[in-house]
Amino acid sequence: MAVIDWDQFNENFQYYDKSIIIEVIDLFFEEYEPRIANLDRNIKEKDFKSIAFNAHSLKSVISNYMAPSALEITRQLEELGKNQTSEGLDEVFSKLKSITQELLIELKDYVQKLD
Repeated sequence: MAVIDWDQFNENFQYYDKSIIIEVIDLFFEEYEPRIANLDRNIKEKDFKSIAFNAHSLKSVISNYMAPSALEITRQLEELGKNQTSEGLDEVFSKLKSITQELLIELKDYVQKLD
């Protein structure tokens, strides 16, 4: 099953030029590793304020791609940060990394089809 809701994705981007869509996706590709590295460091340091902030920021980016399951996991991570809860933090972060990897693969395939 796809991570991205392609019907919703296509509806949201229907009026955009191909080059703009590719640019938006490429920006996500560039920012992904530093964002995940920041969250990893925040989690190791139990810096809950930064966890909440960085998860919220990533959630905002993911919302562009109509990926409800990835969005939900990012929301969960943000809530753990806001609530300063370390229980389940590693598990949610692991799920986030897994599902965002799937998201990256789907977006990469999409961009290749646009070229």
